[in-house]
Amino acid sequence: MLEALLQFVLRLMPKPIKRLWDKYEDVWRYCYYGAWTTLLSILTKLAGRELFALAGYSVDKQAIPNGLNTTISWLICATFAFVVNKKYVFHSETHEKKAVLREMLTFFGGRGATYFLELAIMELPAIFGWNYILMTILSQFVILALNYIISKLIVFRKKGGKQEPDKETAQSESAEETE
Repeated sequence: MLEALLQFVLRLMPKPIKRLWDKYEDVWRYCYYGAWTTLLSILTKLAGRELFALAGYSVDKQAIPNGLNTTISWLICATFAFVVNKKYVFHSETHEKKAVLREMLTFFGGRGATYFLELAIMELPAIFGWNYILMTILSQFVILALNYIISKLIVFRKKGGKQEPDKETAQSESAEETE
């Protein structure tokens, strides 16, 4: 559904803007899906905030509920981000279990590093009384930029301008060439 929406908008773009899109497509795609991930993060944090409030806890003023809320949101968003980054942003063609597992481990490892930064940023409202929603939005911009760098350079890196194929893909391509 999100990809269909993107394709609809791309068809409406004037040619000069479409050329700019084509030139930096992976960055634009990352920003597009990153915006959806950011929205999901904000919504899950706000929903968690309300659920914790119903249970008598304040994520705005209490560090443990805040950290738990941030962690739950992070797990949901990191999983969503892995799927859309693999398929729609970096067009990873890995299918072999070992290659997919490597991508998942490096993706969640990189996201784990930025998770701790997000956790630190999100503790600021509880510690200093800063605006929770403002800090949520600010943290997402910082995390978005760092996660792009990690995904582009480490997780879904391309060798020689092409996505590194896994063994199954290489074998099927090799079989097609011999036919």
